[in-house]
Amino acid sequence: MRIVVKFVLFIAFIACLSWAIIKPGFDSVTATIMALGTLLGASVLEKKSEASQSQNVGANGIGIQAGRDVKINK
Repeated sequence: MRIVVKFVLFIAFIACLSWAIIKPGFDSVTATIMALGTLLGASVLEKKSEASQSQNVGANGIGIQAGRDVKINK
């Protein structure tokens, strides 16, 4: 799916670049810059990995997993 999105964004960038070369103007250049920005943004966002948590609990132990610090009063 990500490859398809990148491919569509690349085609959009090529189309906007062609439009800017054939008929230069504010709108065509703006569209080219925005298409390039979205293509680069899609590439940058792909490199980020999702946060993950894991834990190991020994025998007869209780494991509590949370996104932040956990304090248990006994």
